[in-house]
Amino acid sequence: MRKTSVTQEELFYLISPSPPIVDFVTRLKAHVEDILGHQYESRFSKAHVSLLKDSQEHAESFLYDAEEKVRRIRPFIIPVKNLKVFWQGHDKRAIYLDIVYKTPICEIFKMLTQSSSQFTPHITIAKNLEIEEFLKIWKALRNISYSNDFWCDHITVLRKSGRKWAHHIDLPLLNSH
Repeated sequence: MRKTSVTQEELFYLISPSPPIVDFVTRLKAHVEDILGHQYESRFSKAHVSLLKDSQEHAESFLYDAEEKVRRIRPFIIPVKNLKVFWQGHDKRAIYLDIVYKTPICEIFKMLTQSSSQFTPHITIAKNLEIEEFLKIWKALRNISYSNDFWCDHITVLRKSGRKWAHHIDLPLLNSH
């Protein structure tokens, strides 16, 4: 008897910021690379707010369920302000652009994941930094003041194709067609 292979789909649910915020993050990531003198893990990922990476046999059917849920959410403004730091275990750090009003994004996260686990919406600048690298970068970035906001009227879904993520579909929020 021959086994049939099951295809594992990978979908990534995220919120895309406005072009001015994407440009700011892109410039900041280039500055971090200049400070370090080498590329780093999150250097080329486009600015986004991660919600959920779904890797399962039935990712497409989950997508239809997510689309129904997302359609009930009203569009909202996402304010971003200044840089903050996550501790990643004892010896790693991440620098991120902070989201001021987190509640609507946390509600979407809970709705999609059915989880009550801790979730801090943010836009990553650099992650998994060794302490020495972090200290060098943070010295240069800690006094940067930044404030902006963007309109969230859809959730973007990417699909993994080989080793890259590609746009798959946008799920519109309530009345945002």
